[in-house]
Amino acid sequence: MKKIRIPALIVLLLMTAGCNQNRKAACDPTAEKEAIELLLQKYVIANEARNLAMIGEIYANDSSVLSIGTDRHDVFRGFEALSLKFADQFERFENTFISSRDQVIYVHPDCNTAWFSEVLQYNYTQNDKAKEHSDLRFTGFLEKREEKWVIVQTHLSSPADH
Repeated sequence: MKKIRIPALIVLLLMTAGCNQNRKAACDPTAEKEAIELLLQKYVIANEARNLAMIGEIYANDSSVLSIGTDRHDVFRGFEALSLKFADQFERFENTFISSRDQVIYVHPDCNTAWFSEVLQYNYTQNDKAKEHSDLRFTGFLEKREEKWVIVQTHLSSPADH
């Protein structure tokens, strides 16, 4: 009876070892958070450089994108609508400088989704006049697609005047 159990145990161990090889490697939330930090820096650079191609690398390039701006009419569904908004903004704004603070990033333990929040200081010129938006709250949701993080949802809001 012992002779039958030992080969059966060996077969069972080999099958278990084979199944473990098919499992996805454990994700590294710290590395993923760093990748998202770089993506958010790229967002700032794209805006400062007025670079639509970079915007296309940051956001999901499909209909899942939703972006809500500071005005109640600023609701953009799909990448195409958002891209048109950025193109319009890039035509009107010059000398853009954006700084970020109070950044928080949460990466889900499966490393396929994440969210962020940060506060932006937004300075630019429009019609040769200096403009400033202080304490803009910028939040969003990201997905990892084909091993690359993309933004699928954002919300930009300004603090209420007191």
